[in-house]
Amino acid sequence: MEASSLQASSPPQKCWGTMLPIGVMIARYFKNFPMRWKEWYSFHIMFQGIGYTLGTIGWGIGICLENTFRLHISKAQRVLSIIVFICTTIQMLAIFWQPKKEAEHRRCWEIYHHFLGYAVIVLIITNIFLGVNDEGQAEKWRWAYGVILGVLGLIALALETYRWIKSNQLRQLIELNSNMYTFP
Repeated sequence: MEASSLQASSPPQKCWGTMLPIGVMIARYFKNFPMRWKEWYSFHIMFQGIGYTLGTIGWGIGICLENTFRLHISKAQRVLSIIVFICTTIQMLAIFWQPKKEAEHRRCWEIYHHFLGYAVIVLIITNIFLGVNDEGQAEKWRWAYGVILGVLGLIALALETYRWIKSNQLRQLIELNSNMYTFP
């Protein structure tokens, strides 16, 4: 098999660029506010787990192909893919490090988990676009992944807008109720 035909990135590697953002959106928009969904945590873990597993398989395939067929992968993408893998693995291990809700250091854990999670999403997207540039048919892959990101972005924008509207309505209701019980 010719090495140039193997340069197309495997779909599993792009899975963590799709599944992980969906898992983040589930945690952000369905945990408490603006919509409460009891099963949000199970679905968050499921999407993160599937995305991590398929992404790791893709990462492993990429390493094997690079070593076996001496494919050209830019140094920036190679380094970034290692950073992504390490950070994503740390995020996945967070489920074991998660303190109980009443623990005093729980807030620190939440800050770390959110910050690293959003940073990993940015790194993954950057890494995917770097990898796509090294492929044959790069334009098609860029458009395909760009459409996926666009759809996810529009969904996130709609949910964020809904969250903002609900937040303002709730704030106005609280303000109205607090004014009812104050004497002029």
